Amino acid sequence: MLKANEFEHGVDDETITYRNGKSILHDEWANRQFKYHGTAEELLKDKEIISAFIETHYKKQVPRLKLLHNYYRAFNTNVMQERRRREEHLSDHRAAHDFAGYISNFVNGYFLGKPITYAHQNKKAQEFVDNFNKLNDIDALNREIGLDLSQYGRAYEYIYRSKKDEIRVYHCDVTETFIIYNNEAEQDSLLAVRYYPLMTNKESERNSFIVELISAKNKHKHKTSIEEGFKLSDVDKPEPHFFKKVPITEISNNVYRMGDYEKVITQIDLYDEAQSDTANYMTDLNDALLYISGNTEMTPEDARKQKAANILHLVPGEYEDSDGKVTEGRVDAKYLYKQYDVHGSEAYKSRIRTDIHTFTNTPDLTDEKFASNQSGESMKYKLTGLELNAVNKEGLFRKALRRRYRLAQEIAQVNSELDKNVDLRELDYTFTRNLPKSLLEELKAYLDAGGEISQDTLRRLFPSIIGDPEAEEKRLADEEAEQKKRSDGKAYDDDIFNDEVADANDKE
Repeated sequence: MLKANEFEHGVDDETITYRNGKSILHDEWANRQFKYHGTAEELLKDKEIISAFIETHYKKQVPRLKLLHNYYRAFNTNVMQERRRREEHLSDHRAAHDFAGYISNFVNGYFLGKPITYAHQNKKAQEFVDNFNKLNDIDALNREIGLDLSQYGRAYEYIYRSKKDEIRVYHCDVTETFIIYNNEAEQDSLLAVRYYPLMTNKESERNSFIVELISAKNKHKHKTSIEEGFKLSDVDKPEPHFFKKVPITEISNNVYRMGDYEKVITQIDLYDEAQSDTANYMTDLNDALLYISGNTEMTPEDARKQKAANILHLVPGEYEDSDGKVTEGRVDAKYLYKQYDVHGSEAYKSRIRTDIHTFTNTPDLTDEKFASNQSGESMKYKLTGLELNAVNKEGLFRKALRRRYRLAQEIAQVNSELDKNVDLRELDYTFTRNLPKSLLEELKAYLDAGGEISQDTLRRLFPSIIGDPEAEEKRLADEEAEQKKRSDGKAYDDDIFNDEVADANDKE
């Protein structure tokens, strides 16, 4: 009987799969932070150790990051890069499922779907922060960083002074960026490393990179290549930046720097294989083997013609016994195909799907139990695990925000764009979860508790119905005035009519 999880591979296949890929994820250096025992000045002089860090990042860490990104794109390595099944004539469907994309998008939407709010008691500080956020489209940047956190378990942002003399911040490619920290308890960043491919048509420079080493004082530019063992050669003189700290900040998704779906990649692989097996079985069923038993007068040419005509005419042989009696033989035809345990297979796939959502604390929106008619409080309980993860994520994100605005403050005060007495460390950050709420349920609870609400506030609660509350209030006032005018006119006409009737009665 065909097993649901028996994705049929060649026995001797050397596949590029998670079975091999797990060494990519679980390698000792695949997700380790780089540390150096010494000062930034000593590190900048030690080019060999910097080259070793770059080589380790490129060979050990980048493969992990690319594997995780492939799963986010639903290019699931295990099922997509296997060699085909053993039997060449059988179907070889590969079904990749976008669990990773769903998990990252859901978690990031829940965590950063609603913009972070920034508040400072100092009016000038608040104005500076608002302008900085608007210039850098900070809400979009935060969501980009959040998506990297969910995919890779880490993200990087780079703050700098642009050629237009503006304070800009942008998100860095995790496959081209890393930080080297010191070995002290506070773990300060000594050096940020950015290396990116050198765009050239020269064949000799195809595997070359431009390397930027950014310390708390200067940016140093170098060149390196794979062929040279990542040995660094100077390109430009050091360029000062005046931020007083390393201007690239690393943000972590959790203390282990793991992505939100990294721990369920094996379950995703199992689900892909089970669904691929099902698809292959259904296709192979249409190409089942025709089994004919008995003696029949059919030549191979007759068989081909009947198959083309989609008919089957079997003529059994005749046998004559010793008495001369002729007996017609028996012939039978039927299809042979693998037996498939439908209920067992579907239960197996359902169990895997449930495990994926359970281990990532994400809801299965196709599950009837997660119905849309649940109350807001009931939904909160179902998202408890997701909320606990979001709390941890928020603490690390808040730490990165403090560093971001501290760096912006440093360079702004150097350029006299911000008063020296302003401290952006006093900035308050408010995170709001992007959770569907039952407005009527909350409104009813508030009113039942004895609360009161103004008409203006009530109008603002329903923006999809009342787009502009002020305009709606004016329309209501105009309608009321018009109605009063009509009512007064009608009352005046009624008075005239009554007077005329009274005069007529008096004359009689």
